[in-house]
Amino acid sequence: MPDLSRPLQECLHAMDEKRNLQDVLRRYPADRQELIALLRLSADLGGLGGAPAADPAFRLRARNRMLATAADRHQRRWNRRVGLPRPVWRLTVAGACLATLMVASLTAAAASGSSLPGDPLYALKLGVERAQLATTFDSGARARLQLQFADVRLDEAQRLFALGRVQDGVRVMNEYDSAVTQFNQSIAASTLDTRTVDDLSRFMDDREARADASLKQIAGSLAASGDQQTAAAVSRTQSHVDQTLRGSKRDLQARSGSQSGDHQAKPAGGNP
Repeated sequence: MPDLSRPLQECLHAMDEKRNLQDVLRRYPADRQELIALLRLSADLGGLGGAPAADPAFRLRARNRMLATAADRHQRRWNRRVGLPRPVWRLTVAGACLATLMVASLTAAAASGSSLPGDPLYALKLGVERAQLATTFDSGARARLQLQFADVRLDEAQRLFALGRVQDGVRVMNEYDSAVTQFNQSIAASTLDTRTVDDLSRFMDDREARADASLKQIAGSLAASGDQQTAAAVSRTQSHVDQTLRGSKRDLQARSGSQSGDHQAKPAGGNP
């Protein structure tokens, strides 16, 4: 069993110093997949939100404990009479490493927030988003997250176009369109109370205005640079997104009116 203490330590230092984590992983090809799995999962859990800031002394103790655990894996050998079964031992070690890596993962999640497709930490960024959606069970809160992450894709597309990465920008623009469609489907399939409907309606109005401004700016910049074809594609995306969001708002307005009518009808039924 390999000694992972040194590569883990280097990965942690790379994340702390916001250096290229991929360069560190290349130096350990045999352990690369195991390291990536632990780092990604820890970043997913560390980015769930609501976690208090770790005390510096705790961070130091946690890191030292994780490194000691990783080194201990190299020294331990299976003992049929007194040892734990191998699957249980592996889960125990993974749990200890993961719990400690969560401290460092907060740094990695923050660093990945500004990453773009192709960057080493972009997979961590998407992992944090998936973890947040997977652990958000309130329909209204989940819908808000979906629209927020759609806006993240739009911001990424805008930055990619600005960098001249047109093909990547078009691809992420399509992902933005798909994310808005998923939001619309989520709204249609969710049971929402009146307060949530009103909150989502206001939230959508704000997001729609920002998205329109961003899409017009992207299309205008592309047209000014002579890329009329891509500019037209962005305009088509804007038209489709506007249509999708208008459908979501009509759905919400219909529910709000229906629920208000129900509330007004109930007292009349109860007081003949």
